[in-house]
Amino acid sequence: MVLQQDCDARIWGWADPGEKVDVTPGWGGNGASTVANEKGQWLVEIRTPKAGGPHTLAVKGKNTIEVKNVLVGEVWLCSGQSNMTWQMYFFGNYVLGGAEDIKQSTNEKIRYFNVGGKVSAELQEDVRGAWVECNPETSPKFSAAAFYFGRKVQAETGYPVGLIHSSIGGTAAQGWTRSEFIENNDGFSSIIENYNKGLKEWEQAVAEAEKHNQKRKPRPAYPARNVDKAGVLFNGWIRPITDMTIKGVIWYQGESNTRAAYTYRELFPALIKNWRCDFRNFDMPFYFVQLANFTEGGKPDEVKPYRGEPREHEWAELREAQFMANQLKNTGMAVTIDIGSSHNIHPANKRDCGERLALWALAKDYGKDVIYSGPLYAGYATEEGQIRVYFDHAESGLVFRDGRAKGFAIAGEDRKFVWANARIEGDTVVVSSEKVKDPVRVRYGWDIDPEVSLYNKAGLPTWPFRTDDWNGLFFGKLLPKR
Repeated sequence: MVLQQDCDARIWGWADPGEKVDVTPGWGGNGASTVANEKGQWLVEIRTPKAGGPHTLAVKGKNTIEVKNVLVGEVWLCSGQSNMTWQMYFFGNYVLGGAEDIKQSTNEKIRYFNVGGKVSAELQEDVRGAWVECNPETSPKFSAAAFYFGRKVQAETGYPVGLIHSSIGGTAAQGWTRSEFIENNDGFSSIIENYNKGLKEWEQAVAEAEKHNQKRKPRPAYPARNVDKAGVLFNGWIRPITDMTIKGVIWYQGESNTRAAYTYRELFPALIKNWRCDFRNFDMPFYFVQLANFTEGGKPDEVKPYRGEPREHEWAELREAQFMANQLKNTGMAVTIDIGSSHNIHPANKRDCGERLALWALAKDYGKDVIYSGPLYAGYATEEGQIRVYFDHAESGLVFRDGRAKGFAIAGEDRKFVWANARIEGDTVVVSSEKVKDPVRVRYGWDIDPEVSLYNKAGLPTWPFRTDDWNGLFFGKLLPKR
């Protein structure tokens, strides 16, 4: 396994009630002793050294357990929905470049723990799972985003890296949030209302099916599945590991919340604060992936990305909600608007995804002098017949990939957006259109599968943005059924 370096790492377990437990680290230093409580639970803190190993860790009660091959380094929790779940080799397919990367994956300094929890209305204490070393036999089952994140962090720092993977496909953020954070916030009433409403409709559908002696009963649909209830994933997949001392979290989720983007503006920050509380680290780094480009429905040869006039779209609103969460302390967002797949909600390019996450950690947590973010919208100014947009993270210079500006739209007071021309001037972009004499607002990359073009010279894409705050598709609306 891997323990977090240079900290008071928590070691815990179970014994007989009242049983004395001694924990002795093999790297020297002080051990710790405690007595199991009336439920048989015990926990101690052991000071870990700087990165290194392998070490041993001995736990002695009425019996003795010696944990061997313990490395001390950096431990990251990797969570979310299916794009975090997606493995290096999954459903008979490799991720992009995965076959070769698996062949070259032997690295005893990267360890992986796949959490096997359960959906539960009650807080759980334990999970299934085992630590494995990274090699061609084990790495095919690694979360691909986690693998590429961990590989880059390990390579750039030299530290051992422990990756704890806990994610479930098709799940919404409310399931991953402790229920008290949902139930005690009036702003989340729609989440509870929609679950209860959906559950009632499903029960009625089942009763109707039984009334007509139908052999095939209807299955619950979002938002009334077991996994959609507030807290049930947190209870069984996160709570049991919150005693683990970790460095931080990487997160890839949001697809299941795209029709509730305005709620997600508050829900996602609540999840981050919730996890920081339960892991007892209120400044814990939390880096996440902004949703990639995607076009809904159809087989690859049938999918045609929308290229009509500028429009509103729920995925754009969800990306904006993710962007807003980045305002929390010690957060960072990996932009993937350019590496998705128009025909697949699960992009094959997980390497750039994981490595863009790693850039945030390398810059913010490991002191590496790397450019970690693409250009970030910082403000705008209306000039005669045009709008000038300002950016942060543009120090390396702005460029249009392929030399052509794409993805910019502009609107006047009538709020009707049209595609616009754009040119780079220093670290700003000037946007205009002959169709809009007096422009007031600009949008960029505002769709589910937009054309995008603006990068910094480090090759990182601009965050999709809008300069307006006009109400979108789902403003003030309850979360609809899918």
